Amino acid sequence: MIPIESGNRVKTDKRDSRKLARLLESDMLKKVFVLTEEERMHREIVRTRRQLVDHRGSVARQIKNKLLFYSISSPFPSKYGWGRPYIQWLKDLPCPSQYLRQSLDILIHLYEYLTEKIRLMTKSVVKLSCTDKYAHRMKLLRSIPGVGILTGMEMLVELQDFVRFKSSEQIASYMGLTPSEYSTGQYVHQGRITRCGNTRVRAALVESSWILVGRDPLMRAKYLKLKSVKGAKRAIVAIARKLIIRIRAMLLHNAPYMTGGSMVQAA
Repeated sequence: MIPIESGNRVKTDKRDSRKLARLLESDMLKKVFVLTEEERMHREIVRTRRQLVDHRGSVARQIKNKLLFYSISSPFPSKYGWGRPYIQWLKDLPCPSQYLRQSLDILIHLYEYLTEKIRLMTKSVVKLSCTDKYAHRMKLLRSIPGVGILTGMEMLVELQDFVRFKSSEQIASYMGLTPSEYSTGQYVHQGRITRCGNTRVRAALVESSWILVGRDPLMRAKYLKLKSVKGAKRAIVAIARKLIIRIRAMLLHNAPYMTGGSMVQAA
């Protein structure tokens, strides 16, 4: 993040270069963490799988929108997943027009194609998690209720070296889980989280936190206390912040998660 000069509307390459040189000389430029080529490739396979999952979700919504538009009701409960019986029902569904049938068939085929590719990518991610680079850290992360192989690998390939975060506040800020602040004089106002940093890991942390509060009594008690004051959404974000801080401590101290404990237990 480069400091902005207010009131200056002249921008040229020479001015930008001179400004960067002055900031660098004054030690006002923040260093960034650079992944190795191998780490970038590891991140690529996990990100590609996530993109395929998002794409499949989009296709599923398109199918459901067509059913809704033509007032076609599903015989399955609303919470029923996209299993084989549901897919088969879609394939056998009588349609009022051959054009609607063709449109549905193409979307169903695309959904099944993406499902197969996701299965293959998942196998690759699981295989990667068993390598020497990730196996031990994955074992620690999987001791956390709500964190599985896919979620754990998402965190590891995106963040990699947790040692670079010198404090718990630094990693929370990096993840965009720190409240924004608008203060002047005697007035102090804290707003929503900054949402800076890695959106993929932040989403994974929130997803895991919903499971965590159902399995860890201490985290659930904190969640319920915050929920009564700030509401469910802000409360779960606060739990996600506590979770990433505990994950940092676990990896730095080589310790598994302690359900119901406020500290990690040394391995």
